[in-house]
Amino acid sequence: MTNKRTYKQQALTQLLIVLAIIATLNVLSSSFFLRMDITEDKRFTLTDSTKKLLHNLKDVVFVKVYLTGDMPPDYKRLSLATKEFLDEMKVYGKDKIQYKFEDPTKGKSREEKEKIYQELSEKGLQPTIATKNSDDPYATNVVVPGAIIYFKGKEFPVSLVYTINGRSSQPSLNNSIAQLENTFSEAIEQLSLIRKSKIGFIRGQGELPDYNIADFVSALSFFYNPEWIDVENEVRISKDYSTLIIAKPTTTFSEKDKFKIDQYIMNGGKVLWLIDVLNAEFDSLARRGSMLTYDYPLNLDDQLFRYGVRINPDLIMDLQCSPIPVPAKTYGGKQQYQYIPFTYFPILSPNAAANNPIGGNVDAVQAKFVNSIDTLALKTLKKTVLLKSSGKSRIVFTPWLIDLRELQNEPNISEFNKKNQIAAVLLEGTFPSVFQNRVTKEMETLLRDSLKQPFNAESVTTKMIVISDGDIIRNGVNQQGIPFSLGYYPITGDYFGNKNFLLNCVDYLAGYSQHITTRSKTIGLRLLDEPKIKESKLKWQLINIFAPLGALLIFGFIFNFIRIRKFAR
Repeated sequence: MTNKRTYKQQALTQLLIVLAIIATLNVLSSSFFLRMDITEDKRFTLTDSTKKLLHNLKDVVFVKVYLTGDMPPDYKRLSLATKEFLDEMKVYGKDKIQYKFEDPTKGKSREEKEKIYQELSEKGLQPTIATKNSDDPYATNVVVPGAIIYFKGKEFPVSLVYTINGRSSQPSLNNSIAQLENTFSEAIEQLSLIRKSKIGFIRGQGELPDYNIADFVSALSFFYNPEWIDVENEVRISKDYSTLIIAKPTTTFSEKDKFKIDQYIMNGGKVLWLIDVLNAEFDSLARRGSMLTYDYPLNLDDQLFRYGVRINPDLIMDLQCSPIPVPAKTYGGKQQYQYIPFTYFPILSPNAAANNPIGGNVDAVQAKFVNSIDTLALKTLKKTVLLKSSGKSRIVFTPWLIDLRELQNEPNISEFNKKNQIAAVLLEGTFPSVFQNRVTKEMETLLRDSLKQPFNAESVTTKMIVISDGDIIRNGVNQQGIPFSLGYYPITGDYFGNKNFLLNCVDYLAGYSQHITTRSKTIGLRLLDEPKIKESKLKWQLINIFAPLGALLIFGFIFNFIRIRKFAR
């Protein structure tokens, strides 16, 4: 009897100890935070910049998501991914992140639905007609793939669908899921911004007109205040501009203008140079059929050379290139065209191998009439190649005749033996002034006393990016004068990575590298074989129905067999 009582006491003591350990572990675990993302592409891991943004929130962010209700499977997957991402944000934002999924048209009449869709469209959320079932293209439904973010009395609409034109819907959807962090973090950051940084576009030297940079300026306006600077009418360029952009100038820079840009750099300013040194325009070539290239009189060679780069008066030709339409035979009185690769329109590869985030996960960049770049040995500078040609490229020097009749002949592949020509380079460090040893004592005194701007012969630590093609920033326009998206090539309908690459350049120069990290996030797509699915659909349905039942019967048979043998003895 005593032994039984002792065993009971021991068992009770052990139970209490176990309960005490569990309670202690629960208390301790509430003080520590641990989450593990074992996915290959880290789809559930927020970047450090987003975690910091959420941690520093001063007020509640409320997200109202409209992607819910009766939806096709693709949109349901995007909706689920959005919910999972918002849950992840809640973990790091704690009580500062709240969200709600709402179907705004549930239980509404047709007239009420139309009114709601109109109101959402006016707010910037475009309702979309989606096919419910891939087997029935006529079974459609209206979905609103967007959300509205509310913060401190302000609201901001975000589209959850990040389309990739020219690609199938599954990669577009997958990219939308990959861009959720970028979509929400950028919107929250914009709502919480007190003051935007200023970006200055240099004007006065025949740069690209406003309609040709409209799409990039619109994209920049998300985080920056773009302003136009007529250098000739400025006494000096203010340090308030976080970055200057010089977009394809075509006329001469005076020494005074060069001096103002130089001293802006010496004071720590950053510059994105988009420079063509040769006059080669496709419109002229298309009209005449041939064109002789010649130099633009920019007067920038000495300045760029002093900063560590030389843009050569040549053209990169590349077998990796975009096609152009060339007139072919006429049928029925109608002109026909054939599309032939045009080696003067190289498709440049971002240098993802470089230890720099600018080229990470950026699509190929389309360029037109590109010059090659040489970098010079300056011990105070770090040089990083950002864009380069393919392994099948060549160099031709000015003056060079470009003739469309050349396209009738196959290119001689053996001539394309100058691989990986540099088309964009990042320079970081301290730069010598191009006016070093050229400024007199009297001029230095005038600058210091009258303009309150002492001459600096060497810069503080700063950075610049030099791109040897101004057309990289150029967006086309349609017949109505409406700008195309930057990177869109209407000849083929393809989209290139021009916009993201240039946004990465500006963000890096302006000191907002966190935008690059979230913008560059990708999720690997694992596509299913649709024809094979349809072919073996019935087989897998039967397997899913009968395999569990068969496994249960086998288990029951084995269990009873063992039980009979055990107790029959």
